[in-house]
Amino acid sequence: MAKVLVFGAGVIGSIYALRFAKAGHEVDLAARGERLEILRAEGLRIRNVMLTGDLESANAAILERVPEGRAYDLAIVAVRSGQVESALREVAKAGSTGPVAVIGNNLGDLGAQAAMVGPERFVPGFGTYGGYRDGAEIAYVDGRSPRKPARRSPTTLGVLSPVARPALASARALFESAGLPAVESPDIRAWLVCHAALVFPLAGAIYASGGGQERVIRTRDALTLGVRAAKELFGALRALGTRLEPPRLGKLLRMPEWLLVGTMRKAFAGEGARVAMFGHANAPGGRGELGGQAAILDSIVRNSGRPLPAWDRLLPHLSGRAEPIPDGSRSLRLRFW
Repeated sequence: MAKVLVFGAGVIGSIYALRFAKAGHEVDLAARGERLEILRAEGLRIRNVMLTGDLESANAAILERVPEGRAYDLAIVAVRSGQVESALREVAKAGSTGPVAVIGNNLGDLGAQAAMVGPERFVPGFGTYGGYRDGAEIAYVDGRSPRKPARRSPTTLGVLSPVARPALASARALFESAGLPAVESPDIRAWLVCHAALVFPLAGAIYASGGGQERVIRTRDALTLGVRAAKELFGALRALGTRLEPPRLGKLLRMPEWLLVGTMRKAFAGEGARVAMFGHANAPGGRGELGGQAAILDSIVRNSGRPLPAWDRLLPHLSGRAEPIPDGSRSLRLRFW
């Protein structure tokens, strides 16, 4: 049995905390504000909306602060991007903590983050889960469905330096001991930037169409701008020498615009998208987080010197500085190459 600290009790942190606790590990879950009070009153509860919808619960120690000097075998930081550094300062107060896995959208200074807890322990990554808070519960999706009930999406992990490879191996083993598959990215910096270059334009399409699922589906111009912006961003990253990570993104990006817009429209229409994409985008604080990270991504791609007309149109929607485009708009002509 391992001692695991999970700092952050949103969707990702709650899922990880419950999985580790149900696997028999000793879990401390650090939360703040209203979420702290809810967890103390109602306990840790999650519900996978793509399966039976049954509630799962588990026992974890609910903490407001990390105990100073307490040793953990694994610390997981799962907070909004703007809270990562303050969370790492708290985690650093613990004793001889093992790997520190920072999970989530994270375009911050990874080197500076590593220095806060020790580069030999720092393991950045991303968990492919999504959802939203539904009262005291977390409604979520994790890749499983009635057709594939055992296919849980993996957590991607990586390291900045070879000195952290033992920490990576330890973190992967602990995640997998809790039934959480984990894979390694050979270039986690590139993985996080490429993920942002794909997801942030799609979030921009959501906001550009007004935020509602049905409105996005029928507003083709919003989806078209999202697809074009993603292709522009990846072109800029390639010009900067950024590795395409994971490489399978190449197949997606080579799809012609008309086909990719149709694919995105179908993906946006599903129940998984309602929970993961729209749930995150429209959650309290979701737009602020995505807008802040989009601004960081923008500062990166501008260094390429390439024109980014579709991205330029979407960026104000991500920051909340633009009115939605007309409902059902189809004025942009799809490109067939």
